[in-house]
Amino acid sequence: MTSLLEKLKETVGQEIVLQAPDEMGRSSLRQYALAIGDFNPLYSDREFAKTHGLPDVMAPPTLICDTWQYVDGDMDDRGDLLGRGPAGELEGLRAGNEYEFFQPIHPDDVINAHWKVEDVYEKTGRTGSIIFQVIETTFYNQRQELLARNTETMFYRPEA
Repeated sequence: MTSLLEKLKETVGQEIVLQAPDEMGRSSLRQYALAIGDFNPLYSDREFAKTHGLPDVMAPPTLICDTWQYVDGDMDDRGDLLGRGPAGELEGLRAGNEYEFFQPIHPDDVINAHWKVEDVYEKTGRTGSIIFQVIETTFYNQRQELLARNTETMFYRPEA
């Protein structure tokens, strides 16, 4: 029987490129900003954005990291992307994220996300073993300009 650690180690190097079917869109940017309670006019007022050197409104930076909007694929009944292999079949919890933002995301941007499992390691603490999986996702627009990078750490508890 394959252990959880072995299953997760199989995911190291696994990479998937996800391509958005559509542009981000002004309404998506505005709705996300409202949903997170950020009323910055850069996200909703085109004229205000232009007075601040932008060609149009911009997205709250975490939008592309917190949405599956760029996915043009099938999802299972839990909302997981089908075909992700072993990483998509295991249930873990988010242990943390490190975000880097390189340039604004605009309504006409079509996003593609490069998702890759970078590392899997195990630590033992007071309550037993915990397995960590580090996933890096880089986000690009239709001109292949780097927009953002999200390094996410997931953790899993092996069954006793």
